[in-house]
Amino acid sequence: MNYRKAIYKDIEDISNLVTDLLGTCNLSSNKSVLESNIEEISKTIDNYYVCVDNNKIVGACGISDVQKQDNYNLNLKSIREILYLVVDKEYQGKGIGTTLLELCSNSNQNNIIYEAWGDNGKYANSKFILERCGYVLLKDLGKNYYKEHHYCTKCVNRNKECNECIAQIWIKYK
Repeated sequence: MNYRKAIYKDIEDISNLVTDLLGTCNLSSNKSVLESNIEEISKTIDNYYVCVDNNKIVGACGISDVQKQDNYNLNLKSIREILYLVVDKEYQGKGIGTTLLELCSNSNQNNIIYEAWGDNGKYANSKFILERCGYVLLKDLGKNYYKEHHYCTKCVNRNKECNECIAQIWIKYK
């Protein structure tokens, strides 16, 4: 396996992984989930890392440019946010997600937040990776946050009847 900075030709492969595993966070778009992801990832492709195995992208992670807005009422200034962290299901549990998250966050000079979710009823799906990479839980948004903010139609589980979905903000302090 090889880790490298993403390049323009990786956009479609990264977008397919995100669409298959997460859905999308671009709620304002009237485009399909895949089209919306291609558009969003294209804007920040220079901020992504990928893991490649046998010429196939099996994982990706991106980080935003410095943000000045406070979307979650956290009273933080000049933060960056992990955009997507995805690893193909066949490759999960091999440290790929941890390596990709570290590549995006270790050389950063700003606080980094990560919006984590989980529909397993216990904890955010990425909880253990986040802890390994030095992130701590900053704010629990509750179990109805996504439903109340109309995320469900853009979620990977959009065809599943979920009773609740944990939403949390994690942070890695600089």
